[in-house]
Amino acid sequence: MSQGKGKPKTKPQAKLQLRTKYDLLKKWEPFYTGGRVEVSNSENYLLCVCGDKIKIVNVDSGLVEKELSHDGDDVTCLAVSPDDSMIVTSTKSLLLKQWEWKMEVKCVRTWRAIHTFPVVSMDFDPTSTLLATGGSDGTIKVWDMIRQYCTHNFRGSPGIVNCVAFHPNNLTLYSAADDYNIRVWDLNSSKLVKVLNSHVSSVTCLKFSNMDCLVSAGRDNVVCLWNVMEGGNEPYKVIPVFESVEAVILVPKELEECFNFERKENETGFLIITAGSKGQLRVWESSNGKCVFTNPDNDPNVASGYIHAKLFPDTNKMVAVTFDHCIDCLDMNGLTVNKQMVGYNDEIVDLKLLGENDSHIIVVTNSPHIKVFNMESSACQVLKKHSDTVLCVDVFKNRTHFVSSSKDNTVCLWKMEENTYAVTCLVVGAGHTHDVGAVTCCNNKMDFLVSGSQDQTLKIWTINETFQLRVKHTVMAHSKNINSIVVSPNDKLIASGSQDKLAKLWKVSDGSVVGTFKGHKRGIWCVQFSPMDQVLATSSADGSIKLWSLSDFTCLKTLEGHDCSVLKVIFIAKGTQMVSCGSDGLLKLWTIKLSECIQTVEAHDEKAWALCSDVEDTMIISGGADSIISFWKDVTDEQRREDIEAKQKTMLHHQELQNLLQEKKYEKALHFAIKLSQPFTALNVIKELMWETDGYDFLNKYLSILRLDQKSELLKFVVSWNTNSRNCHEAHAVLKALLSNTAPEDFEQIENYQSVIESLLPYTERHFHRMNKISQQATFVDYTWQLIKMKE
Repeated sequence: MSQGKGKPKTKPQAKLQLRTKYDLLKKWEPFYTGGRVEVSNSENYLLCVCGDKIKIVNVDSGLVEKELSHDGDDVTCLAVSPDDSMIVTSTKSLLLKQWEWKMEVKCVRTWRAIHTFPVVSMDFDPTSTLLATGGSDGTIKVWDMIRQYCTHNFRGSPGIVNCVAFHPNNLTLYSAADDYNIRVWDLNSSKLVKVLNSHVSSVTCLKFSNMDCLVSAGRDNVVCLWNVMEGGNEPYKVIPVFESVEAVILVPKELEECFNFERKENETGFLIITAGSKGQLRVWESSNGKCVFTNPDNDPNVASGYIHAKLFPDTNKMVAVTFDHCIDCLDMNGLTVNKQMVGYNDEIVDLKLLGENDSHIIVVTNSPHIKVFNMESSACQVLKKHSDTVLCVDVFKNRTHFVSSSKDNTVCLWKMEENTYAVTCLVVGAGHTHDVGAVTCCNNKMDFLVSGSQDQTLKIWTINETFQLRVKHTVMAHSKNINSIVVSPNDKLIASGSQDKLAKLWKVSDGSVVGTFKGHKRGIWCVQFSPMDQVLATSSADGSIKLWSLSDFTCLKTLEGHDCSVLKVIFIAKGTQMVSCGSDGLLKLWTIKLSECIQTVEAHDEKAWALCSDVEDTMIISGGADSIISFWKDVTDEQRREDIEAKQKTMLHHQELQNLLQEKKYEKALHFAIKLSQPFTALNVIKELMWETDGYDFLNKYLSILRLDQKSELLKFVVSWNTNSRNCHEAHAVLKALLSNTAPEDFEQIENYQSVIESLLPYTERHFHRMNKISQQATFVDYTWQLIKMKE
C-alpha cells in the first residue's frame, strides 16, 4: 500500500467476494457464576450454578451438554446423590426441586423448603435416601427422598449453617454455623448430642475419612482431626496450614502413590489435600501434620485463591475452583493442571485470533489476567503478568507473538510456542504514567509496536532480536485519553483516535504529525486503515462511522445506523465492506460503495466492545459486556445457492400449475397452491374454476374434504383477496363454501380466527355498500331505457 498523495486507487470489484449475510455459528456463554461446583460420581461431569440455571459441563469436551432451568429463580445451592440418580437444587424463593438428568433433564418434584431464608448447604446420606439442608435461618432439615416428607427439623445453630455432612453410618448428622462450632445431631433421638468448639473462625468443610475420623477445616488456617467414636470435644490433631482453607479432599489409599510419597512404618494416617486463599494445592500427612507435596504449577505470588475443590471418585482427577470463576482440571499424578476452563469472563473488552489457522483466541476481560482459549476444546490458559486490568491486545503478523496493555501503565510482549501452545511473557515495557488503553503491532517485520495512554501520549517502541523493548519516540498526541491506535499496512503511518473528538495521522519514522481529521461530535472509539485504499475509518460515540481520505484529510462518507456509540469497526472483503458493533449490542455489516447497512443482528444484550475476523473473513467474532463470545459464520454462498434453488423450484412449480390448469385439473392445482402458500396462484385457480358450469358445486365439494390446517391457510388467502374489489367475488365464494362445510366448533379451532373475521368485516361492508349503490344506479338505467322505448 502506498500512502503518498493522489487519488485513492480502488481495486475492481468484480473479482471480490462481497459478504451479504453472517449467521450465528456458536456462542461461548457463562456456565458458572459462583458458589460450589459439584461433580458426578460415575462420569466426568461438572454441575455448576449459573444464575437461575444449573449447567452440566462435560470435562473432556468443555461443552455444556445439559441445562436445568429455574425460570428466573436464582439457584442458591445444589447436591448430587451418591448414586448419581438425582440432583436437588434450592432457590431464592425457598423452593427445593428434584431433577432427573442422566437420560433427559426433567424436574420430577417441587416442594417448599420450610426454611424462612434460602438454603446454602446440602448433603446426601450414603444411601441417597436422606437429604440434609442447612439454611440461612440457622435451621437444618432432613428430608426422606423416598417417602417425600421432612423427617427432622434441628434448631439452635446461630446464623447461617455453612455446611452439613452425614456420618457414614447414617445415624448422625454434623453441621457448622456462624458461631464456628460443629454440632452433632442424633437422627434417632432428634437431639443435639455434642458441640465441637475448636475452630476460631468459620468452618468451611466437613469430611469423614472413615467411621472414626472427622476432618474439619476453616478460615482459621488449621485443619482439625476428630475421633468421633471415642467422643470428646477436642480434636486429637490440629494441623496448621497457614492459609484460609475453603475445601479439603481426602485422598483414597489407592491414589497416594500419585505424590511419590513413602509412608514410614509408624505412620498410619491418610493424606489430605487443602485448597485455600493462597491458590496452592498442598498435600498433608494426617499422622504427623507435615506437608508432603505442593502443587508446583501454582505461583503463590500470582495465583488466584481457591474457593472449592472436588475429587472425581472413579478417576484419578480432581477439579479446583478459583475465586475468579476459573476451573482447574487436575491429574492426581503430581496435581498437574491438564485443562483450565473459565466459567465466567466478566465484561469482554477485546479479543484477537492467535496461532496458525487461528487455533486460539485471546480474550481480554475486566481482569488483570489474559485468557487464551483453544478454539476446538475451549481449554484456557490464564496469563498472569499484569497487576491491573488489561485493556487491549493486538497480534503480530506471524500469529505467534502478541502484545497487551493494561491499567498498570505497562505493555507486555508475549509468545506462544508453536508445538505446545504454551504462552509466556517475553518482556514488560514501562514508561507511561497512566493507563495504557490502546496498543497496536506493526504489520510486516516484527520490529516495533505503538501504545497510547490516558497520559495523552503516544509511544513508539522498537523490538530488537532479543525481544527487548525500547521507546524510540514519545509524542504528546491528544488533549484527552487515547482510545485507539492502528498502524498502516505498509508500516509507515500511525492513526490515533481520542476522546477529544479528533483522529490524527503520524509518521512512524520520526513521530511527527501528518494531519488531523475533524468532524466527529463526540469522542472517537476506534480507528482502522483500509487494507487496499488510502482511506481511514473512524467510529465515534456520536453514533457515526466516517471514512477519511489520507491525501487531503477530508471526510469521504458518513455511515449512520447505530443509535449510540460505535465502539469497534473492522474492514473485511479486501476493504470493500465493514463490520461495526456498538453499545446497543448490535452488529452491522456495511457495503462501502453503496454506503448502506445490508445486515443487522442482535449480537449482545449489552455493549459490544470487541470485534475481530479471521484471515479469510469467513468468520466474525464479537464479545460484549454480557460475558458472551459470539461466532458468526459467513453464509453468503449458502444463501445464494438457496436463492437459486428457490427460484428454480418456483419456476418448476409455476410450470406445473400451468399444466394442471390447462388440463383442467382444478383440484390438484388448488391443492398445490395451498401447499406452497401462494395466494395469488390459488386465486387464479378459483377464477378459472368459476368460469366452469359446475364450478361452485366443485368448489363446495373440494373444500369439504380439506383438513383444518388447509382451511386455515385458505382463510388467510381470503383475507388478502378481499382487500381488492376485483377479487371480492372469488373471496366470498370461497368464504361461503368454507362456512358451509365447517362446523362452528371446528372453526373456533382455526388459528387467529377472530383476527381473520375482524380483517374481513370492514372490507366486506365496503363491498356491500358499493354493490348496493351499483344496484340502485342500475334501476335508473332500466328506467331510462323504458322511457326511450315508450317514445319510439
